[in-house]
This record gives sequence, structure tokens and C-alpha cells, in this order.
Amino acid sequence: MKSDLKRVLSKVSDFEDPRIKLEQYITPPALAADLVFTAYMQGDIEDKEVVDLGTGTGILGIGAAKLDGEVTAVEKDENALEAAKENAETLNAEISFVESDVEDFDIEVDTVLMNPPFSVHSDIGLSFWEKALEIGDHVYGISPRGARDSIKSLVRSSNHRIVGVQEYDIGLPPSYGFHTEESRETPVDLIITEEK
Repeated sequence: MKSDLKRVLSKVSDFEDPRIKLEQYITPPALAADLVFTAYMQGDIEDKEVVDLGTGTGILGIGAAKLDGEVTAVEKDENALEAAKENAETLNAEISFVESDVEDFDIEVDTVLMNPPFSVHSDIGLSFWEKALEIGDHVYGISPRGARDSIKSLVRSSNHRIVGVQEYDIGLPPSYGFHTEESRETPVDLIITEEK
């Protein structure tokens, strides 16, 4: 089932014109499939209200919809949202789309899936984590390895607890003109939390 999911997610189109300010990179299909399938195996996707925060071109939301989640995808960038809608339509994934800044989204859900922006251009995704912990009973989020302590501290001060951390090394393709390497290995965590 996970290999089928990865095959479907490998068909999700990337950003046509990625915006560096929003840190727009597509989540690698293997990592997206792992995240969604892990949530599914924990009983947090099928027949659950799932939100994909900062959906980008829709890869996590599409994965959750394919595993029978009731998915809402939230994205503030109009072009990314259009690409996500096209991807969902092409891959026959039923998703509700909301054009909104993550901070303004206030609907409580069973499960939050996300791969927030993380690097020198952002707050390492902490605003996404704050929102996810506020609205979700369960959170599955990708973060840079260096942010683990900050996220653990944030979780400790919330009504959630960390129930799992999985380590990955992902290759990010050169998405911007200043990228000189063909692919950059980036160590990331998949952090899983649940309400106490």
C-alpha cells in the first residue's frame, strides 16, 4: 500500500515558479508517502478530519485523500493553491481548498499534516507548529534536524506530547537560481505529537 501511495505521489507536479520567501520546495514523494502512511497506520487518516497546513502543490493532502481522509488543504500562495487544485484533479483526490495564511486558520481537526518552511529565510516553521498544536489532536510535521530542541520546547508548553521522531536525509533539488549543487542532502525529522 505504501509503495502504491509513493507511486501516486510521484505524479504530483512541482512548483512552476517557486517563491524563495515562502521556501517553496516539493516534499520528496518517498518522505510524503512515509508521513501519510505512518499517520494512516496510527488510525489518524481514514475517516478523520485532516488538514494539510501550507499544502504547497498538495502532496500531503493528496496522499491523505487517497487513504480516505476528509482533507482540507490550506495555502496562502494563490499560484501554489492553483497547482494543488490541478494536482488533486489530475490524481482524482477529493480535497477542500482554503486560501488562507496558516495563522488565520482556526478549524479544529483530528490530524494535521505539514512540511512547513525551514531555513534562514523563515522562523524554522515554529508558527506552523504553534497553529498545528492548537488545532489538531494529532500532528505529523517535518522539520530540520536543528530545530528539534525548539519544537520539543514548544510541544512541552502546549497540551501535546511527542510520541515519535523519525530521522530522514532528503535530497532537495536545486529549485532556485543561486543553488549550485545538483541536489543537497538535508537532515530532517518527522515529529509526531498527540494531545495529552
